[in-house]
Order: sequence, then C-alpha cells, then structure tokens
Amino acid sequence: MSSFDLAGAFSWRHEGTIDPTLAIAELAVAGLLQRQDVHFVERRRFSAAAADERAGLPRPASRPPVGVSIGAEFSAAAVYIPITADLASVEVRLTGLGTGDVAGTTRVQIPAPAGPVELGRAMVTGILEVLDELDRRPSWDDPRANVRDSNRVAPEAVANFLRGLAYEESWRWENARAAYQAAIGVDFPEAEAALARTARLRLGGTLAES
Repeated sequence: MSSFDLAGAFSWRHEGTIDPTLAIAELAVAGLLQRQDVHFVERRRFSAAAADERAGLPRPASRPPVGVSIGAEFSAAAVYIPITADLASVEVRLTGLGTGDVAGTTRVQIPAPAGPVELGRAMVTGILEVLDELDRRPSWDDPRANVRDSNRVAPEAVANFLRGLAYEESWRWENARAAYQAAIGVDFPEAEAALARTARLRLGGTLAES
C-alpha cells in the first residue's frame, strides 16, 4: 500500500476564508481517506504542531496531540493547466521521498472552469493513474464508483465543506461537525470522510493518524 503527503498548486479563485489551494488539497485528502488502496499521511498540520512541540510552545486546549507519524513513500503535487475556454487539465506528479526522484506524472482532463470538488477529484484520479502505471496499487472497490459527476455537487454543500474546513483549521470541533454534516449528500462522500476525521480528532485522535 502506497502512502502520501500532498502539495498542490492551482490557479483557482474562491471568495472566502480558506485559501483555494488548501481547499482543493483538503478535498483530495478527503477523497484519499475513503480509499483502502492508498494511505494518506498527514504532514501539513502534523509538521506545524510538531515544530511547536519541539520549540516548547504550549498546545492549544482544543488542538489534538501530535502523535507519531509513519513515513510517506511519495509526495503528490498537482498543477492546474488551462487548455481552451472549455477544457483544462490537472497535471499530477508523484515524487519518491526517499530519493527525490519523480516517480511518475499524468494529466487528467477536466472542463474549464472547474470548481474545487472537480479539481480535488482530478488530483485523486491522477494519483491512482500513476500508481497503476507503477504497479503499486492493490485491487479494491472504488468508493466513488457510484458517485455521479462532480458538477452535480450543490454549491451550498461545497460552501458548507469549506466552512467545516475553516472551523477545523482553528480546532472548533462542534462548528466543523455541523458544517460537514450539512455538506453530506449522495454526491459528496468527501464530506463524510472529513466528518469522520473531525470525529476522530475530537475524541482524542492524534494528528499523526489518518
């Protein structure tokens, strides 16, 4: 089973309190958290919290403990590339963290302009395509096999997801829970994954887990 941390670089605009790159990366994280054939390794919040701990800074009362993280095999990065007025692609690159070498790249075509859900899902699709090329992905049922086109995710549901993420970033667990629950729908399993993560962290899980 391959393990990842994520980095993203996208040209995408969103009016709100969450940075668009962070929003897209976290939607990709939520997509990966649903899967049994890959393992996402938290690095962004874990690394910041671990640095605070090493510096002897007090832990905010609502922030989960750091814990002990397993090592990741790959880092995944993605870039949004406009092609025409109606077409774009997301280029996904996997880098081996042990060697620093690029393990593989692929491009996933999407409509343009695309929203954050579509971009996050394209990133997950690209990761899986590269793993298939590397023969590094076991065969499991796809949790999104019956999910309809990402364009059908209601804008209100996406807005609630982003609110949940903003609350989670400031460790406001009950607000995050309510927002993610409001986002859940048959076409938005990423919201269910984010809600499960929030519940785990609220009940004593560590930032090292995923």
